[in-house]
Amino acid sequence: MRKLLGVLLVATACQSFAADIAIKSGVDYNVITPPAKAISISGPKINVTEFYSYGCIHCSLLEPKLDAWYKTATNVDLNRIQVVWDGHYSGYAKINATAEAMHLSTNFSQAVFDATMNKRQNLEDVTQLQAFLKDNSKLVDPKKFMDMYNSFAISSKPTEYAQYTKAYNITGTPTFIVAGKYVTTPAQPEKLIQVVQALVTKASQEQKVKKWSSAIIYRHQ
Repeated sequence: MRKLLGVLLVATACQSFAADIAIKSGVDYNVITPPAKAISISGPKINVTEFYSYGCIHCSLLEPKLDAWYKTATNVDLNRIQVVWDGHYSGYAKINATAEAMHLSTNFSQAVFDATMNKRQNLEDVTQLQAFLKDNSKLVDPKKFMDMYNSFAISSKPTEYAQYTKAYNITGTPTFIVAGKYVTTPAQPEKLIQVVQALVTKASQEQKVKKWSSAIIYRHQ
């Protein structure tokens, strides 16, 4: 009975995230002018990029809700970028990039948040990071993680993330960029997810109209 109740609660939460709400430009989101190139595009899916920080309590609270929503968002390509401001959080940017490269589960991200926010560990310190990995060896192989963390491919990520943070004018976290065109304004976790979903729907509809218009022009040529 308890297991069934848990499933129903998760289903209810996902339905609330999936339900589109009325959103208003200048209130719930802003339009990026001119539209910025999406950070990463995977096929026809709508690109959604979350700028977050492992040192942000709001991002920590949002994490499980974002994970629940993403499991239902079949038309979304989600990217997550640790902000880098004036060189700060470079170590966490490498952790983020390493986790992305290794396709680690959200359980790993939750563990990083817990270590940073609740246990007050500084995972930018390599010694503390190695101790953290040892304690969480069920989630990731410590040696494989550190090999990737110290690789050439990951070494450039803090600079890349800093460039994205500046290019998108990210001044607070969490902030979402949808389709390279819309940027969310601050909101409580559940409302923020609803705004992102509404923007995904908006971008998807615009994408369909664009394809439809292109098809009409092609037929008349």
